[in-house]
Amino acid sequence: MKKSYYLWLVLIFFNMTMVLAQEKTVTGTVTDDAGLPLPGANVIIKQTNTGTQSDFDGNYTISAAVGQTLSFSYVGFETQELKVGASNTMSVSLRPGALLEEVVVTGYSTRNKTVQTSAVVSISASEISQLAPTTSVDNLLQGKAAGVQVTAANGKPGQGAFVRIRGTGSLSAGGSSPLYLVDGAPIREEELGNIATSDIENITILKDAATTARYGSRGSNGVVVITTKTGNRNKDATVRYSSRFGTTTRVDLNYTMMDATQKLQYERDMYALGVAGAAALPGVTTQPGSPERDRLTRNALDWEELVLKDGYVQNNNISIDGGAEKMDYFFSVGHDKNTGIIDKISGFERLNSRLNVNFDAKEWLSVGVNVGYARSLSDEPRDRNNSQNPFRHMLDVNPYETEFVLDEFDQITYNENGEPIYNTTTTGYPVRRALETEPAFEVENITLANVDALVKFSKSLSYGFSFAVNHLNRRRETYSKPGGVLDDLIGNADFPGRKTDANTQRLDMTASNRLNYTLITENHNLNILGLFEYNFNEVNTLSAISRGFSSPLLTTQSNAGFTDSASTTRNRLTLVSYGAFADYDFNQRYLASASIRRDGSSNFGSDVQYGTFYSGSIGWNVAKENFFKVDAIDDLKIRAAIGTVGNRSGIDRYEAQGFVGFAQYPGGLATEPSNFPNPELQWETTQTTNVGIELNMFNRRISFVGDYFVRNTTELLFDIPRSDESGVDTVAGNAAEIENGGIELSLQADIVRSPDVTWTIGGNILLLTKSEIVSLPNGAPIDPPNTFNIRWDEGTKINEHFLIRYAGLDSNTGRPMYYGADGNTYFADEMPEDDNQNRVFQGKSTIADKEGGFFNNIVYKGFGLRTDFVFKYGNWINNFVKSNVVSDGLAVDANQATEAFNYWQQPGDTDVSMSPIYRNDEGSLAANTDRFLERGDYIRMRNVTLSYSFPKKTLEKSPLSNLRVYVQGQNLLTFTKFFGDPEVGLSSGETISFADSVAPGEATLYSYPNTKSIQVGLDVSF
Repeated sequence: MKKSYYLWLVLIFFNMTMVLAQEKTVTGTVTDDAGLPLPGANVIIKQTNTGTQSDFDGNYTISAAVGQTLSFSYVGFETQELKVGASNTMSVSLRPGALLEEVVVTGYSTRNKTVQTSAVVSISASEISQLAPTTSVDNLLQGKAAGVQVTAANGKPGQGAFVRIRGTGSLSAGGSSPLYLVDGAPIREEELGNIATSDIENITILKDAATTARYGSRGSNGVVVITTKTGNRNKDATVRYSSRFGTTTRVDLNYTMMDATQKLQYERDMYALGVAGAAALPGVTTQPGSPERDRLTRNALDWEELVLKDGYVQNNNISIDGGAEKMDYFFSVGHDKNTGIIDKISGFERLNSRLNVNFDAKEWLSVGVNVGYARSLSDEPRDRNNSQNPFRHMLDVNPYETEFVLDEFDQITYNENGEPIYNTTTTGYPVRRALETEPAFEVENITLANVDALVKFSKSLSYGFSFAVNHLNRRRETYSKPGGVLDDLIGNADFPGRKTDANTQRLDMTASNRLNYTLITENHNLNILGLFEYNFNEVNTLSAISRGFSSPLLTTQSNAGFTDSASTTRNRLTLVSYGAFADYDFNQRYLASASIRRDGSSNFGSDVQYGTFYSGSIGWNVAKENFFKVDAIDDLKIRAAIGTVGNRSGIDRYEAQGFVGFAQYPGGLATEPSNFPNPELQWETTQTTNVGIELNMFNRRISFVGDYFVRNTTELLFDIPRSDESGVDTVAGNAAEIENGGIELSLQADIVRSPDVTWTIGGNILLLTKSEIVSLPNGAPIDPPNTFNIRWDEGTKINEHFLIRYAGLDSNTGRPMYYGADGNTYFADEMPEDDNQNRVFQGKSTIADKEGGFFNNIVYKGFGLRTDFVFKYGNWINNFVKSNVVSDGLAVDANQATEAFNYWQQPGDTDVSMSPIYRNDEGSLAANTDRFLERGDYIRMRNVTLSYSFPKKTLEKSPLSNLRVYVQGQNLLTFTKFFGDPEVGLSSGETISFADSVAPGEATLYSYPNTKSIQVGLDVSF
């Protein structure tokens, strides 16, 4: 018995020794196919929970037994498995996964891009972190995706941009904007400034009907899907902190305003030419070298420097993410500050926070909760009618005019209260005082929340439910202090001061139910999704305007002497949708997708409330065919799609029902129709056809995507003119058609791939070959509201300028000449007919026909240098600012640009402006000619970043897992022939908004200047 016992002990000891002998330390390096190390690659022992990650140089160490299998994986690369053998060293080279291997967000689902049949572009978090910092997400899109047209609204801190995807989709104001979704919750473009870019994991842009039709009427102008970050399961908490700080100034301009000496000489020149109004100006009334003239130049000011300041931007963000076996989490808090560049104005400030949690409540139930909150405060200068604002007056005020009234000793004078007395200046608008007495600010609180649940009935069948809420509370206040600048100009002396309060509350709720069936076999993959969705939107507004304030410190409505006006509004909108979507592929080789969706909206009459929208697409992965064996080509996919989507934007929520208003008649008040109902009012419908190709070559070192599209929109929602007898000027109806078409090209190439150096370049371009108005109500031309000399007419470009053609100067006399309707040239006082009949189309639109961007990125052993450029070509801008600062003597009492000296003086002068003595002869022609119509072409360096990432080995003995420092410049270089800044979109006027503009970028206005900045920052992880 004892012998058996000892024998068993010997056998057990021998087996344990053998097992221990088989376990060993395995080391190696994980690289890509070019030999570059892959830091952070996962090395997992299959069928265990044991694993590690490679360091900065791609090296790893793991304990494993002979016979076990190591799985090597890295994002964007194909997973590779190797069995542990006798060797203690196992290095692996991972093959890059195709760009097609991305998982992209489509309609209510995700899909492998290998089998995607639509035009989709994604921007990852890693790329976002390298781009120029911005407080509004839509600014990130410029130059990053072919087919996406971005026009900066203005340079105001926190301001967004106009985004159009594949041209103008509607002629209704606000009807061409894409749908924005943040984790499934719809958000308006003017609210994008409340989303922290550091919280974004991915931005996916859906461009053609194969995917946008799945969003029905909301996706008519494209869809921008913003996905925020989540944690990683089975991972310890990671703390990330990022910070940046920098200075901002106005972008460089290619013109210079006159200094005091130049302006005084200019006034004297204008007087010598006999220009009206010049005789009373200091350049004429004072003599060079006189004490009066010396005093003017001695106290001269640069009003641009006086109004503008060097601002600063600051951002701090901290986040923590991680997860356990059945849950993951992400939490962040951030703060942004941008003072802007206007003196005495505090600018824009935002505090934001986000919490995303996902967990498996049961084996069959998964739940996710995403909650984001942001509070922003915007302090801005007043801008009444694009006229009474600091940006106009810093150009108009003469440089010899002082800010304050000076005594004979050049000392500032004071009033009885000890306050300095401001000089009203020639403009009658003491701009610096206005910045103090005319406060305007806006406070915005927004909450975005989304709860979703997934119930798994089986491996093939699941049910998903989500409920998204977007709640906005916006308060805007403007105050003209008693005795302030605007109070003196337009106020009431008996009731000094004026206060306006406007409050907006908006609630948007979306409930979505999805039933999903998936069939996966060896060669076939089928996914079918059924949808029922309900959307409710309510907007409540309250506004009040009061006068009569006893003190500038008392600013509430209750302190006013009386109320000018007070009003409230309530608007509700509901949208009910149901549909079905199907995606199929055969061995990832032959691809097909289809969708049908039916939307019902309370916008329309009961008989036409519902619209049905569809899409169908096919694709062929040619490179997966056995007969296609081209070594240089890794992937080749051809795809085609067609579909329809609807649009209900750009009309009032109750337009189909009509309106009544009140009117004063003898004997009292009476109701009268202010708009007739139209029960036949229905959806705009856009049909898009798309053909595309996707190509990867030379081990995916070169990738190319090309698309050709035609986008036709019919039944446009339009205000149709009615007869005078009706008592109503227009009624909403469906009565127009437009068409857009073009080519999109994207190319990216890895020029160098080596262990020490990577060099990547890329770019994209939209060639808009067609942007045309096909038909209009009754075939009659229309002058759209809130535009300057834009006209819509059948057969013309969308938003084409409609102006009298300027024929240049008569070189013998210096008189300007113009083309009449008959094609002959005339002087201004000889023009036949009236101005309107001499205006013509010239094929010059506000819309660029070429737009895109390109980048260059070099990395050498942790050092990185990246540049991003954006460009536009082919758009035309009416340069109103130039017409004022090079006014040919028309505004001789205001300051001018130095180019104003270049005027006609003698016979034979050609490349000059007109003789100032003839400017007054132009009359109304001055505002209706194309003399100041200029090409808006430009190339701008949007971003340049120099960075350094510390090696992992350097950080091994510290608590840090990652450390990156960088210096970044934004808008440092601009190449353009345009007079001024060509990147214009919208006035910063108080009465103008995104919803009002149908032609962004049509004219230079006195809006908040665009800025350039230099910032330093760091990113650190623990």
